[in-house]
Amino acid sequence: MVKCYAQTICLKNDPRGIEEYKRHHADCWPEVLGALKAVGVLRMKIFLLETRMFMYMETEDDFDPEVDFPRHLEMSPRCVEWGKLMSTFQTPAPEAKDGEWWAYMEEVYDFESQHDAKLGPRGSIG
Repeated sequence: MVKCYAQTICLKNDPRGIEEYKRHHADCWPEVLGALKAVGVLRMKIFLLETRMFMYMETEDDFDPEVDFPRHLEMSPRCVEWGKLMSTFQTPAPEAKDGEWWAYMEEVYDFESQHDAKLGPRGSIG
């Protein structure tokens, strides 16, 4: 089974900084990629609209963000360095709770589960 997470954060309103952030993510450090995979991250995508970012992540079923995100940092000093560097571009979303960096988002719709429940896994109209 796979778990899904959605989180949001903002980038500081600095066009040069935003471009630099995007450049870093276009060439993510191998140590970061390896550590995230090792703790159970299967897929991760980050989307950007102006300064608002949205991250969609799929993980192994036993992934626990409170345990496994810190655990990935312990795997390499480069992971800590990456996190510190990325945080210089970021600022919590206005809706974030006190002390929350990447704010968790509530899932309000799941096409697959509704489709399968109403039409079956192979069902379609037409």
